[in-house]
Amino acid sequence: MNYLNIALIILIVCWIVFAFLSKQGILERYNMSAFGPILMVRTMRGQKLLTVLAYPRRFWRFFGNVGIPMMLVGMFIMFTVVLLTDYVMLQALYENAMPMPDKYNAPQNIFLIPGLNDYIPLVWGAIGLMVTLVVHELAHAVLCRTEGVGVKSMGALLLGIVPIGGFAEPDEEELFGKKKPDPAEVRDAGTDTNTNIGVGYDYAVRHPLETGGGIGHGNRSRGTAEQEADNKTGNGVSRRSRMRILAAGVMANFVVALIAFSLLFGPVLGGIAPVSDVMIVSVDENSVAAQAGIKEGMAITQVDDVTIKTAHDFYVAMTTREDLPMTMHTKGRDKREIFTLAGEDAILQSGVTIELVVPDSAAAQANLTQGMTITRVDDTGIDNTTDFIAFLNTTVPGQTVEFFFAGNNSTRVELRSSPDRSCGYVGVISTTRIEFAGMTIGEYPASDRLHVLKTIPSLLDRIEGWLLIFAMPLIELDGGGFGGFDNSMQFYEPVGWAAGYGVLVFWIASALLWIGWINFYAGLFNCLPALPMDGGHVFKDVIHSLFGRVISDHKAEQLSKSIAVAFAVLILVSFVFMIFGPYMVHGF
Repeated sequence: MNYLNIALIILIVCWIVFAFLSKQGILERYNMSAFGPILMVRTMRGQKLLTVLAYPRRFWRFFGNVGIPMMLVGMFIMFTVVLLTDYVMLQALYENAMPMPDKYNAPQNIFLIPGLNDYIPLVWGAIGLMVTLVVHELAHAVLCRTEGVGVKSMGALLLGIVPIGGFAEPDEEELFGKKKPDPAEVRDAGTDTNTNIGVGYDYAVRHPLETGGGIGHGNRSRGTAEQEADNKTGNGVSRRSRMRILAAGVMANFVVALIAFSLLFGPVLGGIAPVSDVMIVSVDENSVAAQAGIKEGMAITQVDDVTIKTAHDFYVAMTTREDLPMTMHTKGRDKREIFTLAGEDAILQSGVTIELVVPDSAAAQANLTQGMTITRVDDTGIDNTTDFIAFLNTTVPGQTVEFFFAGNNSTRVELRSSPDRSCGYVGVISTTRIEFAGMTIGEYPASDRLHVLKTIPSLLDRIEGWLLIFAMPLIELDGGGFGGFDNSMQFYEPVGWAAGYGVLVFWIASALLWIGWINFYAGLFNCLPALPMDGGHVFKDVIHSLFGRVISDHKAEQLSKSIAVAFAVLILVSFVFMIFGPYMVHGF
Protein backbone atom coordinates (compact mmCIF):
# COMPACT_ATOMS: atom_id res chain seq x y z
CA MET A 1 0.00 0.00 0.00
CA ASN A 2 1.53 3.36 -1.03
CA TYR A 3 1.55 6.58 0.97
CA LEU A 4 -1.25 8.14 -1.09
CA ASN A 5 -3.65 5.30 -0.26
CA ILE A 6 -2.73 5.51 3.42
CA ALA A 7 -3.36 9.27 3.38
CA LEU A 8 -6.77 8.77 1.72
CA ILE A 9 -7.78 6.21 4.36
CA ILE A 10 -6.75 8.58 7.16
CA LEU A 11 -8.74 11.42 5.55
CA ILE A 12 -11.87 9.27 5.25
CA VAL A 13 -11.59 8.20 8.89
CA CYS A 14 -11.12 11.84 9.97
CA TRP A 15 -14.13 12.85 7.87
CA ILE A 16 -16.30 10.28 9.62
CA VAL A 17 -15.00 11.28 13.08
CA PHE A 18 -15.50 14.99 12.39
CA ALA A 19 -19.04 14.40 11.13
CA PHE A 20 -19.90 12.43 14.29
CA LEU A 21 -18.41 15.05 16.62
CA SER A 22 -20.23 17.81 14.74
CA LYS A 23 -23.56 16.01 14.97
CA GLN A 24 -23.07 15.55 18.72
CA GLY A 25 -22.38 19.27 19.13
CA ILE A 26 -18.88 18.63 20.50
CA LEU A 27 -17.08 20.64 17.82
CA GLU A 28 -19.34 23.66 18.31
CA ARG A 29 -18.77 23.46 22.08
CA TYR A 30 -15.03 23.91 21.51
CA ASN A 31 -15.48 26.60 18.82
CA MET A 32 -14.64 24.30 15.92
CA SER A 33 -16.38 23.41 12.69
CA ALA A 34 -15.78 20.84 9.99
CA PHE A 35 -16.17 20.87 6.22
CA GLY A 36 -15.66 17.29 5.13
CA PRO A 37 -12.17 16.25 6.29
CA ILE A 38 -11.14 19.90 6.90
CA LEU A 39 -11.35 21.11 10.50
CA MET A 40 -11.43 24.79 11.50
CA VAL A 41 -10.12 25.49 15.01
CA ARG A 42 -11.06 29.02 16.15
CA THR A 43 -9.88 31.20 18.99
CA MET A 44 -10.67 34.74 20.18
CA ARG A 45 -7.24 35.15 21.72
CA GLY A 46 -4.88 37.71 20.25
CA GLN A 47 -7.35 40.58 19.79
CA LYS A 48 -5.34 42.90 22.05
CA LEU A 49 -2.18 42.00 20.17
CA LEU A 50 -3.86 42.95 16.90
CA THR A 51 -4.79 46.34 18.32
CA VAL A 52 -1.18 46.97 19.35
CA LEU A 53 0.27 45.76 16.05
CA ALA A 54 -2.16 47.87 14.03
CA TYR A 55 -1.18 51.11 15.78
CA PRO A 56 1.26 52.40 13.08
CA ARG A 57 -1.64 52.77 10.65
CA ARG A 58 0.29 54.74 8.02
CA PHE A 59 2.87 51.98 7.80
CA TRP A 60 0.27 49.23 7.36
CA ARG A 61 -1.64 51.20 4.73
CA PHE A 62 1.64 51.66 2.85
CA PHE A 63 2.35 47.94 3.32
CA GLY A 64 -1.03 47.05 1.84
CA ASN A 65 -0.69 49.55 -1.01
CA VAL A 66 2.67 48.05 -2.02
CA GLY A 67 1.14 44.57 -1.74
CA ILE A 68 -1.51 45.30 -4.39
CA PRO A 69 0.88 45.75 -7.37
CA MET A 70 3.03 42.91 -6.02
CA MET A 71 -0.02 40.67 -6.09
CA LEU A 72 -0.94 41.81 -9.61
CA VAL A 73 2.57 40.97 -10.85
CA GLY A 74 2.38 37.56 -9.14
CA MET A 75 -1.09 37.08 -10.62
CA PHE A 76 0.23 37.68 -14.14
CA ILE A 77 3.20 35.34 -13.58
CA MET A 78 1.15 32.49 -12.14
CA PHE A 79 -1.60 32.72 -14.75
CA THR A 80 1.05 32.76 -17.49
CA VAL A 81 2.64 29.64 -15.95
CA VAL A 82 -0.76 27.91 -15.93
CA LEU A 83 -1.40 28.78 -19.59
CA LEU A 84 2.09 27.70 -20.68
CA THR A 85 1.74 24.41 -18.81
CA ASP A 86 -1.64 23.79 -20.44
CA TYR A 87 -0.13 24.53 -23.85
CA VAL A 88 2.80 22.16 -23.33
CA MET A 89 0.56 19.36 -22.07
CA LEU A 90 -2.00 19.80 -24.86
CA GLN A 91 0.80 19.73 -27.41
CA ALA A 92 2.18 16.58 -25.79
CA LEU A 93 -1.31 15.04 -25.91
CA TYR A 94 -1.67 15.95 -29.59
CA GLU A 95 1.77 14.49 -30.42
CA ASN A 96 1.08 11.37 -28.33
CA ALA A 97 4.01 12.31 -26.08
CA MET A 98 2.25 12.80 -22.76
CA PRO A 99 4.78 12.26 -19.94
CA MET A 100 4.42 9.19 -17.79
CA PRO A 101 2.99 9.65 -14.28
CA ASP A 102 5.88 10.24 -11.88
CA LYS A 103 6.71 12.11 -8.70
CA TYR A 104 6.82 15.47 -10.51
CA ASN A 105 3.09 15.35 -11.33
CA ALA A 106 1.93 13.13 -8.46
CA PRO A 107 -1.20 14.53 -6.73
CA GLN A 108 0.42 14.63 -3.27
CA ASN A 109 3.23 16.84 -4.60
CA ILE A 110 0.88 19.64 -5.66
CA PHE A 111 0.16 20.58 -2.04
CA LEU A 112 2.64 21.92 0.51
CA ILE A 113 2.04 19.19 3.08
CA PRO A 114 5.31 18.21 4.83
CA GLY A 115 5.85 14.48 4.93
CA LEU A 116 3.19 13.77 2.28
CA ASN A 117 4.90 15.85 -0.41
CA ASP A 118 7.91 13.86 -1.67
CA TYR A 119 10.10 16.95 -1.80
CA ILE A 120 9.27 18.61 1.52
CA PRO A 121 10.90 17.11 4.64
CA LEU A 122 8.63 16.68 7.64
CA VAL A 123 10.45 18.76 10.27
CA TRP A 124 11.82 21.65 8.21
CA GLY A 125 8.74 21.68 6.00
CA ALA A 126 6.48 21.92 9.06
CA ILE A 127 8.53 24.84 10.41
CA GLY A 128 8.37 26.60 7.05
CA LEU A 129 4.64 25.98 6.68
CA MET A 130 3.81 27.22 10.19
CA VAL A 131 5.79 30.44 9.65
CA THR A 132 4.04 30.91 6.32
CA LEU A 133 0.57 30.48 7.80
CA VAL A 134 1.23 32.69 10.81
CA VAL A 135 2.63 35.67 8.88
CA HIS A 136 0.02 35.40 6.12
CA GLU A 137 -3.02 35.33 8.35
CA LEU A 138 -1.56 37.75 10.91
CA ALA A 139 -1.03 40.28 8.13
CA HIS A 140 -4.67 39.88 7.06
CA ALA A 141 -5.82 40.37 10.64
CA VAL A 142 -3.65 43.42 11.27
CA LEU A 143 -4.84 45.10 8.05
CA CYS A 144 -8.44 44.28 9.00
CA ARG A 145 -7.94 46.08 12.30
CA THR A 146 -6.17 48.95 10.52
CA GLU A 147 -9.00 49.38 8.00
CA GLY A 148 -11.71 49.09 10.64
CA VAL A 149 -12.90 45.59 9.80
CA GLY A 150 -13.66 43.40 12.79
CA VAL A 151 -11.80 40.10 13.25
CA LYS A 152 -14.26 37.59 14.67
CA SER A 153 -11.68 34.89 15.27
CA MET A 154 -8.35 33.46 14.23
CA GLY A 155 -7.26 29.86 14.02
CA ALA A 156 -5.87 26.94 12.07
CA LEU A 157 -7.13 24.72 9.25
CA LEU A 158 -6.44 21.00 9.54
CA LEU A 159 -6.74 18.48 6.72
CA GLY A 160 -7.50 15.52 8.91
CA ILE A 161 -4.77 15.87 11.53
CA VAL A 162 -2.26 17.80 9.37
CA PRO A 163 -2.10 21.63 9.52
CA ILE A 164 -2.62 22.97 5.99
CA GLY A 165 -3.45 26.60 6.65
CA GLY A 166 -4.36 29.32 9.04
CA PHE A 167 -7.07 31.91 8.90
CA ALA A 168 -8.19 35.23 10.27
CA GLU A 169 -11.99 35.33 10.15
CA PRO A 170 -13.00 38.91 9.36
CA ASP A 171 -16.49 40.28 9.65
CA GLU A 172 -17.67 39.49 6.12
CA GLU A 173 -20.45 42.08 6.29
CA GLU A 174 -17.82 44.77 6.84
CA LEU A 175 -15.27 43.34 4.43
CA PHE A 176 -17.51 42.39 1.50
CA GLY A 177 -20.63 44.42 2.27
CA LYS A 178 -22.97 41.42 2.07
CA LYS A 179 -25.61 42.81 4.44
CA LYS A 180 -27.79 45.65 3.21
CA PRO A 181 -27.89 48.68 5.53
CA ASP A 182 -30.80 49.03 7.95
CA PRO A 183 -33.26 51.65 6.56
CA ALA A 184 -33.58 53.20 10.00
CA GLU A 185 -29.81 53.63 10.19
CA VAL A 186 -29.80 55.22 6.76
CA ARG A 187 -32.65 57.56 7.76
CA ASP A 188 -30.92 58.53 11.01
CA ALA A 189 -27.66 59.14 9.21
CA GLY A 190 -29.46 61.21 6.59
CA THR A 191 -30.99 63.56 9.19
CA ASP A 192 -27.56 64.44 10.54
CA THR A 193 -26.67 67.99 9.55
CA ASN A 194 -22.98 67.12 9.22
CA THR A 195 -22.38 63.84 7.37
CA ASN A 196 -18.73 63.92 8.36
CA ILE A 197 -19.73 63.43 11.98
CA GLY A 198 -21.31 60.07 11.15
CA VAL A 199 -18.30 58.93 9.20
CA GLY A 200 -15.96 60.18 11.90
CA TYR A 201 -17.90 58.35 14.61
CA ASP A 202 -17.82 55.09 12.64
CA TYR A 203 -14.08 55.50 12.11
CA ALA A 204 -13.52 56.26 15.80
CA VAL A 205 -15.36 53.10 16.83
CA ARG A 206 -13.27 51.01 14.46
CA HIS A 207 -9.96 52.64 15.45
CA PRO A 208 -10.09 53.27 19.20
CA LEU A 209 -6.31 53.80 19.37
CA GLU A 210 -6.58 56.85 17.11
CA THR A 211 -9.35 58.74 18.92
CA GLY A 212 -8.83 61.41 21.52
CA GLY A 213 -5.91 63.81 21.66
CA GLY A 214 -4.44 65.94 18.90
CA ILE A 215 -2.57 63.13 17.13
CA GLY A 216 -5.56 60.77 17.12
CA HIS A 217 -7.87 63.50 15.82
CA GLY A 218 -5.46 64.34 13.03
CA ASN A 219 -5.28 60.70 11.96
CA ARG A 220 -9.05 60.46 12.05
CA SER A 221 -9.50 63.41 9.73
CA ARG A 222 -6.92 62.07 7.27
CA GLY A 223 -8.45 58.58 7.36
CA THR A 224 -11.94 59.99 6.74
CA ALA A 225 -10.73 61.89 3.71
CA GLU A 226 -8.94 58.85 2.36
CA GLN A 227 -11.95 56.63 2.81
CA GLU A 228 -14.17 59.14 1.06
CA ALA A 229 -11.66 59.36 -1.77
CA ASP A 230 -11.61 55.58 -2.15
CA ASN A 231 -14.16 53.83 -4.32
CA LYS A 232 -16.76 52.89 -1.72
CA THR A 233 -18.64 49.62 -2.07
CA GLY A 234 -21.69 51.00 -0.30
CA ASN A 235 -22.21 48.37 2.42
CA GLY A 236 -18.67 47.31 3.37
CA VAL A 237 -15.28 48.98 3.48
CA SER A 238 -13.96 50.73 0.39
CA ARG A 239 -12.80 48.56 -2.43
CA ARG A 240 -9.27 49.92 -2.05
CA SER A 241 -9.24 49.03 1.65
CA ARG A 242 -10.43 45.52 0.89
CA MET A 243 -7.69 45.07 -1.69
CA ARG A 244 -5.10 46.19 0.86
CA ILE A 245 -6.41 43.65 3.35
CA LEU A 246 -6.39 40.82 0.82
CA ALA A 247 -2.95 41.70 -0.57
CA ALA A 248 -1.36 41.97 2.88
CA GLY A 249 -1.04 38.20 3.34
CA VAL A 250 0.82 37.71 0.07
CA MET A 251 2.99 40.76 0.77
CA ALA A 252 3.90 39.35 4.19
CA ASN A 253 4.89 36.02 2.61
CA PHE A 254 7.11 37.78 0.07
CA VAL A 255 8.77 39.90 2.76
CA VAL A 256 9.50 36.85 4.94
CA ALA A 257 10.83 34.96 1.89
CA LEU A 258 13.12 37.89 1.07
CA ILE A 259 14.47 38.01 4.63
CA ALA A 260 14.98 34.23 4.81
CA PHE A 261 16.71 34.00 1.42
CA SER A 262 18.87 37.05 2.16
CA LEU A 263 20.15 35.38 5.32
CA LEU A 264 20.56 31.98 3.63
CA PHE A 265 22.42 33.15 0.52
CA GLY A 266 24.34 35.77 2.46
CA PRO A 267 25.96 35.07 5.82
CA VAL A 268 24.77 31.49 6.33
CA LEU A 269 26.06 29.92 3.09
CA GLY A 270 29.08 32.22 3.41
CA GLY A 271 29.85 30.41 6.68
CA ILE A 272 29.84 26.94 5.06
CA ALA A 273 32.69 25.39 3.04
CA PRO A 274 33.11 21.97 1.37
CA VAL A 275 35.35 19.44 3.09
CA SER A 276 35.54 16.68 0.47
CA ASP A 277 33.62 15.33 -2.51
CA VAL A 278 34.63 11.73 -1.79
CA MET A 279 32.24 9.44 0.03
CA ILE A 280 31.83 5.82 1.04
CA VAL A 281 28.97 4.64 -1.16
CA SER A 282 28.51 1.17 0.31
CA VAL A 283 30.07 -1.20 2.88
CA ASP A 284 29.69 -4.95 2.51
CA GLU A 285 28.36 -6.74 5.55
CA ASN A 286 31.06 -8.60 7.54
CA SER A 287 33.80 -6.96 5.44
CA VAL A 288 37.07 -5.61 6.82
CA ALA A 289 35.69 -2.07 6.53
CA ALA A 290 32.49 -2.98 8.39
CA GLN A 291 34.44 -4.67 11.19
CA ALA A 292 36.60 -1.55 11.54
CA GLY A 293 33.45 0.57 12.08
CA ILE A 294 33.41 2.35 8.72
CA LYS A 295 29.85 3.30 7.68
CA GLU A 296 28.12 4.12 4.46
CA GLY A 297 27.78 7.85 3.74
CA MET A 298 30.98 9.00 5.47
CA ALA A 299 33.12 11.58 3.67
CA ILE A 300 36.82 10.76 3.23
CA THR A 301 39.01 13.78 3.98
CA GLN A 302 42.52 12.30 4.18
CA VAL A 303 44.48 9.12 3.34
CA ASP A 304 47.70 8.81 5.37
CA ASP A 305 49.11 12.35 5.08
CA VAL A 306 47.41 13.22 1.76
CA THR A 307 44.41 15.59 1.80
CA ILE A 308 41.50 14.26 -0.25
CA LYS A 309 39.16 16.63 -2.09
CA THR A 310 38.12 14.69 -5.21
CA ALA A 311 37.82 11.09 -6.39
CA HIS A 312 40.91 11.68 -8.53
CA ASP A 313 42.89 12.68 -5.41
CA PHE A 314 41.77 9.48 -3.72
CA TYR A 315 42.60 7.29 -6.71
CA VAL A 316 46.10 8.78 -7.07
CA ALA A 317 46.76 8.41 -3.34
CA MET A 318 45.68 4.75 -3.38
CA THR A 319 47.69 3.81 -6.48
CA THR A 320 50.92 5.52 -5.39
CA ARG A 321 51.06 4.59 -1.71
CA GLU A 322 53.27 1.76 -0.41
CA ASP A 323 51.93 -1.54 0.87
CA LEU A 324 51.73 -0.37 4.49
CA PRO A 325 48.92 0.02 7.05
CA MET A 326 46.66 2.84 5.90
CA THR A 327 45.08 5.56 8.02
CA MET A 328 41.85 6.91 6.57
CA HIS A 329 40.33 10.12 7.98
CA THR A 330 36.55 10.42 7.68
CA LYS A 331 33.84 12.90 8.60
CA GLY A 332 30.31 11.98 9.61
CA ARG A 333 27.35 14.25 10.27
CA ASP A 334 28.68 15.50 13.59
CA LYS A 335 32.16 14.05 14.19
CA ARG A 336 35.46 13.06 12.58
CA GLU A 337 37.03 9.62 12.90
CA ILE A 338 40.30 7.94 11.90
CA PHE A 339 40.43 4.28 10.84
CA THR A 340 43.48 2.08 10.33
CA LEU A 341 43.50 -0.74 7.76
CA ALA A 342 46.22 -3.35 7.25
CA GLY A 343 48.37 -3.06 4.13
CA GLU A 344 46.91 -6.16 2.48
CA ASP A 345 43.37 -4.75 3.00
CA ALA A 346 44.22 -1.39 1.43
CA ILE A 347 44.77 -2.74 -2.09
CA LEU A 348 42.61 -1.00 -4.66
CA GLN A 349 40.61 -3.34 -6.90
CA SER A 350 40.94 -2.31 -10.52
CA GLY A 351 38.42 -1.95 -13.31
CA VAL A 352 35.79 0.38 -14.71
CA THR A 353 32.08 0.09 -13.94
CA ILE A 354 29.44 0.56 -16.65
CA GLU A 355 27.07 3.35 -15.53
CA LEU A 356 24.95 3.56 -18.70
CA VAL A 357 24.49 1.52 -21.89
CA VAL A 358 23.53 3.52 -24.99
CA PRO A 359 20.42 2.00 -26.68
CA ASP A 360 21.05 0.22 -30.01
CA SER A 361 24.82 0.38 -29.51
CA ALA A 362 27.45 -2.36 -29.79
CA ALA A 363 27.28 -2.78 -26.01
CA ALA A 364 23.49 -3.20 -26.07
CA GLN A 365 23.83 -5.71 -28.93
CA ALA A 366 26.28 -7.74 -26.80
CA ASN A 367 23.96 -7.57 -23.77
CA LEU A 368 26.28 -5.47 -21.61
CA THR A 369 24.34 -4.00 -18.68
CA GLN A 370 24.67 -1.29 -16.07
CA GLY A 371 26.79 -2.33 -13.08
CA MET A 372 29.18 -4.66 -14.93
CA THR A 373 32.84 -4.06 -14.06
CA ILE A 374 35.33 -4.35 -16.95
CA THR A 375 38.77 -5.62 -15.79
CA ARG A 376 40.40 -6.51 -19.16
CA VAL A 377 39.83 -6.11 -22.89
CA ASP A 378 41.66 -8.75 -24.97
CA ASP A 379 45.13 -8.84 -23.41
CA THR A 380 45.04 -5.28 -22.00
CA GLY A 381 44.33 -4.82 -18.31
CA ILE A 382 41.85 -2.07 -17.51
CA ASP A 383 42.49 -0.33 -14.18
CA ASN A 384 40.63 2.93 -14.82
CA THR A 385 38.73 4.92 -17.42
CA THR A 386 41.99 6.36 -18.78
CA ASP A 387 43.18 2.84 -19.66
CA PHE A 388 39.79 2.03 -21.19
CA ILE A 389 39.75 5.12 -23.43
CA ALA A 390 43.40 4.58 -24.42
CA PHE A 391 42.62 1.05 -25.57
CA LEU A 392 39.54 2.08 -27.56
CA ASN A 393 41.64 4.72 -29.35
CA THR A 394 43.69 1.88 -30.86
CA THR A 395 40.67 0.07 -32.32
CA VAL A 396 38.77 0.49 -35.59
CA PRO A 397 35.06 0.15 -36.47
CA GLY A 398 34.08 -3.46 -37.17
CA GLN A 399 36.83 -4.88 -34.94
CA THR A 400 35.75 -7.61 -32.52
CA VAL A 401 37.22 -7.51 -29.01
CA GLU A 402 36.68 -9.61 -25.92
CA PHE A 403 35.57 -7.94 -22.68
CA PHE A 404 36.47 -9.59 -19.36
CA PHE A 405 34.44 -8.71 -16.25
CA ALA A 406 34.78 -9.09 -12.50
CA GLY A 407 33.76 -12.66 -11.72
CA ASN A 408 35.85 -14.08 -14.59
CA ASN A 409 33.07 -14.03 -17.20
CA SER A 410 33.59 -12.52 -20.65
CA THR A 411 31.79 -11.62 -23.89
CA ARG A 412 32.78 -10.61 -27.41
CA VAL A 413 31.72 -7.19 -28.79
CA GLU A 414 31.86 -6.01 -32.40
CA LEU A 415 32.74 -2.32 -32.27
CA ARG A 416 30.86 0.25 -34.37
CA SER A 417 31.75 3.66 -35.74
CA SER A 418 32.32 6.41 -33.20
CA PRO A 419 30.10 9.50 -33.66
CA ASP A 420 33.02 11.89 -33.15
CA ARG A 421 36.23 9.89 -33.71
CA SER A 422 37.70 7.44 -36.22
CA CYS A 423 38.22 4.65 -33.66
CA GLY A 424 35.84 1.88 -32.59
CA TYR A 425 32.78 2.67 -30.47
CA VAL A 426 31.29 0.52 -27.68
CA GLY A 427 28.37 2.65 -26.49
CA VAL A 428 28.85 2.76 -22.71
CA ILE A 429 29.38 5.46 -20.12
CA SER A 430 31.74 4.17 -17.44
CA THR A 431 33.51 5.28 -14.28
CA THR A 432 36.62 4.06 -12.54
CA ARG A 433 35.79 1.38 -10.01
CA ILE A 434 37.21 2.36 -6.63
CA GLU A 435 36.73 -0.51 -4.21
CA PHE A 436 38.79 -2.05 -1.43
CA ALA A 437 38.38 -3.66 1.99
CA GLY A 438 34.74 -4.44 1.18
CA MET A 439 33.66 -0.86 0.53
CA THR A 440 32.94 1.13 -2.60
CA ILE A 441 34.12 4.72 -2.95
CA GLY A 442 32.18 7.31 -4.95
CA GLU A 443 31.89 11.03 -5.43
CA TYR A 444 29.29 13.50 -4.14
CA PRO A 445 29.16 16.92 -5.89
CA ALA A 446 29.51 18.89 -2.64
CA SER A 447 31.72 21.67 -4.04
CA ASP A 448 29.71 22.13 -7.25
CA ARG A 449 26.39 22.14 -5.39
CA LEU A 450 27.52 24.78 -2.90
CA HIS A 451 28.94 26.87 -5.75
CA VAL A 452 25.60 26.78 -7.60
CA LEU A 453 23.72 27.83 -4.47
CA LYS A 454 26.08 30.73 -3.79
CA THR A 455 25.71 32.03 -7.36
CA ILE A 456 21.88 32.11 -7.32
CA PRO A 457 21.68 35.76 -6.09
CA SER A 458 23.80 36.88 -9.08
CA LEU A 459 21.23 35.29 -11.43
CA LEU A 460 18.18 37.12 -10.08
CA ASP A 461 18.47 39.84 -12.72
CA ARG A 462 17.34 37.18 -15.20
CA ILE A 463 14.27 34.95 -15.29
CA GLU A 464 16.51 31.88 -14.94
CA GLY A 465 17.44 32.90 -11.41
CA TRP A 466 13.83 33.20 -10.29
CA LEU A 467 12.97 29.85 -11.89
CA LEU A 468 15.91 28.36 -10.01
CA ILE A 469 14.53 29.72 -6.73
CA PHE A 470 11.03 28.48 -7.52
CA ALA A 471 12.14 24.96 -8.45
CA MET A 472 15.11 24.59 -6.09
CA PRO A 473 13.91 21.45 -4.23
CA LEU A 474 12.88 19.82 -7.53
CA ILE A 475 15.57 20.49 -10.10
CA GLU A 476 18.95 18.85 -10.48
CA LEU A 477 21.73 20.78 -8.76
CA ASP A 478 24.70 18.70 -9.96
CA GLY A 479 23.25 15.48 -8.64
CA GLY A 480 19.84 16.15 -7.12
CA GLY A 481 17.35 18.70 -5.86
CA PHE A 482 18.49 20.72 -2.86
CA GLY A 483 16.33 20.23 0.21
CA GLY A 484 18.77 21.28 2.92
CA PHE A 485 21.88 19.89 4.58
CA ASP A 486 20.30 17.09 6.60
CA ASN A 487 21.75 14.31 4.45
CA SER A 488 24.91 16.04 3.28
CA MET A 489 26.40 17.94 6.21
CA GLN A 490 29.28 15.43 6.38
CA PHE A 491 30.67 17.01 3.19
CA TYR A 492 30.78 20.52 4.65
CA GLU A 493 32.11 22.37 7.67
CA PRO A 494 31.33 25.74 9.29
CA VAL A 495 33.99 28.39 8.66
CA GLY A 496 34.53 32.05 9.52
CA TRP A 497 31.84 33.45 11.81
CA ALA A 498 30.13 30.02 11.93
CA ALA A 499 33.22 28.00 12.87
CA GLY A 500 32.21 27.49 16.49
CA TYR A 501 28.53 26.60 15.95
CA GLY A 502 28.86 23.11 14.46
CA VAL A 503 25.66 21.38 13.36
CA LEU A 504 23.55 24.40 14.38
CA VAL A 505 24.70 26.23 11.23
CA PHE A 506 23.28 23.47 9.01
CA TRP A 507 20.00 23.47 10.94
CA ILE A 508 19.73 27.22 10.46
CA ALA A 509 20.43 26.85 6.73
CA SER A 510 17.76 24.15 6.31
CA ALA A 511 15.19 26.15 8.28
CA LEU A 512 15.86 29.33 6.27
CA LEU A 513 15.65 27.41 3.01
CA TRP A 514 12.19 26.03 3.73
CA ILE A 515 10.86 29.16 5.43
CA GLY A 516 11.91 31.18 2.39
CA TRP A 517 10.79 28.68 -0.24
CA ILE A 518 7.36 27.88 1.20
CA ASN A 519 6.60 31.57 1.79
CA PHE A 520 7.66 32.36 -1.78
CA TYR A 521 5.66 29.47 -3.26
CA ALA A 522 2.56 30.08 -1.11
CA GLY A 523 2.64 33.80 -1.86
CA LEU A 524 2.72 33.18 -5.61
CA PHE A 525 0.06 30.48 -5.41
CA ASN A 526 -2.26 32.84 -3.51
CA CYS A 527 -1.86 35.37 -6.33
CA LEU A 528 -3.76 33.12 -8.76
CA PRO A 529 -6.88 34.93 -10.02
CA ALA A 530 -9.16 32.18 -8.77
CA LEU A 531 -11.85 32.51 -6.11
CA PRO A 532 -11.84 31.93 -3.18
CA MET A 533 -8.10 32.70 -2.96
CA ASP A 534 -6.90 36.20 -2.13
CA GLY A 535 -5.82 36.75 -5.73
CA GLY A 536 -9.31 35.89 -6.94
CA HIS A 537 -10.94 38.56 -4.75
CA VAL A 538 -8.39 41.22 -5.74
CA PHE A 539 -8.79 40.26 -9.40
CA LYS A 540 -12.56 40.68 -9.08
CA ASP A 541 -12.16 44.12 -7.48
CA VAL A 542 -9.69 45.25 -10.15
CA ILE A 543 -12.07 44.16 -12.92
CA HIS A 544 -14.93 45.96 -11.14
CA SER A 545 -12.88 49.15 -10.88
CA LEU A 546 -11.93 49.07 -14.57
CA PHE A 547 -15.45 48.45 -15.90
CA GLY A 548 -17.02 50.71 -13.28
CA ARG A 549 -15.58 53.68 -15.17
CA VAL A 550 -17.70 53.04 -18.27
CA ILE A 551 -20.79 51.14 -17.05
CA SER A 552 -23.05 51.26 -14.02
CA ASP A 553 -21.79 49.95 -10.69
CA HIS A 554 -24.36 47.13 -10.64
CA LYS A 555 -23.41 45.93 -14.13
CA ALA A 556 -19.71 46.20 -13.27
CA GLU A 557 -20.30 44.06 -10.18
CA GLN A 558 -22.11 41.36 -12.16
CA LEU A 559 -19.52 41.40 -14.95
CA SER A 560 -16.55 41.23 -12.57
CA LYS A 561 -18.13 38.34 -10.70
CA SER A 562 -18.75 36.41 -13.93
CA ILE A 563 -15.17 36.96 -15.15
CA ALA A 564 -13.71 35.97 -11.77
CA VAL A 565 -15.77 32.76 -11.70
CA ALA A 566 -14.75 31.95 -15.28
CA PHE A 567 -11.06 32.35 -14.41
CA ALA A 568 -11.50 30.21 -11.30
CA VAL A 569 -13.11 27.41 -13.33
CA LEU A 570 -10.39 27.65 -15.99
CA ILE A 571 -7.61 27.40 -13.41
CA LEU A 572 -9.34 24.53 -11.59
CA VAL A 573 -9.73 22.58 -14.84
CA SER A 574 -6.08 23.33 -15.67
CA PHE A 575 -4.87 21.90 -12.37
CA VAL A 576 -7.03 18.81 -12.78
CA PHE A 577 -5.58 18.33 -16.26
CA MET A 578 -2.01 18.82 -14.99
CA ILE A 579 -2.47 16.23 -12.25
CA PHE A 580 -4.59 13.60 -13.94
CA GLY A 581 -3.67 14.09 -17.62
CA PRO A 582 -0.76 11.60 -17.52
CA TYR A 583 -2.93 9.10 -15.63
CA MET A 584 -5.78 9.41 -18.13
CA VAL A 585 -3.38 8.65 -20.99
CA HIS A 586 -1.19 5.98 -19.39
CA GLY A 587 -3.56 4.59 -16.75
CA PHE A 588 -3.59 4.78 -12.98
